[in-house]
Order: sequence, then C-alpha cells, then structure tokens
Amino acid sequence: MATHRHGILGGFKGKVGNIVGSTWKGLDVMKIRPASVTNPNTVRQQDQRSRFGLMMRFLSPQRRLVQIGFRPYAVHKTSFNAAMSYNLAVAIEGVFPDFGINYTMVMLSRGDLPALTQPVLAFIGPASVKLSWNDNSNSEGAKASDKLMVSVYDADSGRAQVFISCAIRGDATATLVLPAEWAGRSVEVLTFFLAEEGVASAQARSLISDTTYAGNLLLE
Repeated sequence: MATHRHGILGGFKGKVGNIVGSTWKGLDVMKIRPASVTNPNTVRQQDQRSRFGLMMRFLSPQRRLVQIGFRPYAVHKTSFNAAMSYNLAVAIEGVFPDFGINYTMVMLSRGDLPALTQPVLAFIGPASVKLSWNDNSNSEGAKASDKLMVSVYDADSGRAQVFISCAIRGDATATLVLPAEWAGRSVEVLTFFLAEEGVASAQARSLISDTTYAGNLLLE
C-alpha cells in the first residue's frame, strides 16, 4: 500500500502495482519493478553486464579519488555513479567478450584546472615509484600549491594504492611507496590536481583537473 504525502500530484511512498515510490537525496522517486524476463541472458545483456562489471572492478578500489574528482557532477547522483556513467561510455574498448580498459581515456576526475603534463615514471625499488612532471604553475588557473592525487592500479589483482595530497604541483616530483608484495607487478598510474583549498573545494570544476594517465610501469 502507498501513502500520499503532498496530495494527488505529489510524491508517494510505498508500492502501487509494479510502481514503487520513495525519496532519494530529497527528491521524490518512482521506480518500476522489472517484469519477469523470458531469457535474462541474451548476448546484449551479457555485453552490458560484462562492461559494467569490468568498470566496477576498476573504479571500486579508487573510490576515494572518484568521490573527490567527480564531485562537481554529483547532481541527483553520487560521484561514483557519475564516474561510472562517464567511463562506461568512453573508456571501455574491444568487443564482447574481450573487453578491456583504455587507461588513456579513463577519468577519475574532470575539471578545468590545468592537468599534470609530461609525466615520467621510474621504478626506484624495492616497491617504490618516482613520478616526475612538468611544473606548469604559470599556466592560467594553475598554482604551485595545487595538490597531487595519484592512483597506482594493479589490473591483475584489481587492487589500487591511492595517494591523496602526496605532493604539490610545484614539487615536480613525488615518490610513491607501495607495499613490498607489489614488487614485480605491472601497474597503471593515474593522476590529477586539486586546488590548495582541498577536498572541500572539489565541488567547483575550476578547482579540479582532468585525469592524466602517467603510464604503465613494471615494478622491477
């Protein structure tokens, strides 16, 4: 049974037939319960589930960065859902069932702040990475004090090491210390800048940069 809250034209809470009423982030929401499907495993459905599962596996261990980097797009949705929608559309390549992630297209963040440029990766052992970049603090909108965010992702295990505010733009270099057991792994490194104001500033696109893919590195 459903109950009206604001009259016949307002939202309702409960179930009427296959319609379910609820609220989410202060909004009245209606959902349709899915009807039974004769064949729930068509090629198209397998394709969609495979894409979704691949991107979920990639983004989940990087959720802390995504929550910052996609905060300007969390309008009637979460930052994570905004990131899922964007990356599902642009960062998956291949044909079912052989899908892969195009790391050069991945975005953990989107914004107008100048991004990290000319990244260079080096393994410095025993399981540490040196990341260097061009100090473009003189670019319009950039500051030497902009904070660096980094994700080091191991595709084989589906794990990531996340580094929040691990350096500033003006440093032009950062050392990322990984767990000892990561030695010998092949990793993908993704970066973005956040303005000096910090995480609280992330609601403004002008204070977050797009993600820069720094490259792949073998840790040996």
